[in-house]
Amino acid sequence: MLRSTLHLVRQLSDQLLLLPAIVRRFERKSPAAMADLMPWIDRCEDLLSGHRMVEAAQVAGFKARILAPAFDDDRRGTLRRRQQAIAIALVHDLQEAIQQGLRPHAAKMQQARDLARQLLQIVAQSGAVRYDPGHGIEPLIDQVWALCIAHEQLKPMAAQLRALLSNDDIRLLLAEEIDPLDFPDI
Repeated sequence: MLRSTLHLVRQLSDQLLLLPAIVRRFERKSPAAMADLMPWIDRCEDLLSGHRMVEAAQVAGFKARILAPAFDDDRRGTLRRRQQAIAIALVHDLQEAIQQGLRPHAAKMQQARDLARQLLQIVAQSGAVRYDPGHGIEPLIDQVWALCIAHEQLKPMAAQLRALLSNDDIRLLLAEEIDPLDFPDI
């Protein structure tokens, strides 16, 4: 089964956007900083491993380094402080590992988004598809996509889009990019 590239990019981007707030908690020496970081690491690791991305192992390794002081026989300083020091030292590496996994998928999504915009613009300008507000947006998306895969001049672009994304992701992407105002009412 193909996993959704669109969802992966969105979810990993959302997780990366949460990181500045976690870093601010460390900066302010908030006791909740570690309590926020560890579940964040777990969520990122789950997303990466759920999409069979090897960066999940790298993230797990960073988590292990944070947990290591709990298994250390050297008891100088408090365990929490040592773990926090290691955690804040590893935040940049964690962020970099997640971005490394995200980069190729985000580039693929951007390429697909550009293709989808071109297809939508061509179809809208052709006037071959009309929007019926009474039926909603889904039939419009179906008509646009059907035209793209059937029309000889649009087939190559549609094939490129199919090479980048699954059919479900293509429909979601078209739904995000389509503007019903570009397709005059029936």
